Amino acid sequence: MHQMAPGLPPRNYHLSTMLAVLFVCGSCTALKPDSPVVSDIASVIIYVSETGQIVRADYRDDDTVILIFPDGKTKILQLAVSASGARFTSGAAEWWEHQGEATYRENDQLIFSGKQQQK
Repeated sequence: MHQMAPGLPPRNYHLSTMLAVLFVCGSCTALKPDSPVVSDIASVIIYVSETGQIVRADYRDDDTVILIFPDGKTKILQLAVSASGARFTSGAAEWWEHQGEATYRENDQLIFSGKQQQK
């Protein structure tokens, strides 16, 4: 059997103290992971090109737009400074809407141009 020095607690005391501290600290953390903030959609507008391509724009109340393209791809862009109209960007991507007409560009190349679908 192991001899203890006088006045020192047994070795198991340190282990049980550490486990108790871990248990108490662990119980203070959130039980579920942080969920992303979901914003509401302020408006949904469909744009149609001259060739009949359709892009759906979901304008959200957090100053973003989700673009849904004919091939199913989606892009999320943030509101950006614009002299007129609504301009959204993300990296080299730009969505610009003005008076019912919209364009989408990547790396300054025009990908889509269309008009707001009439209801």
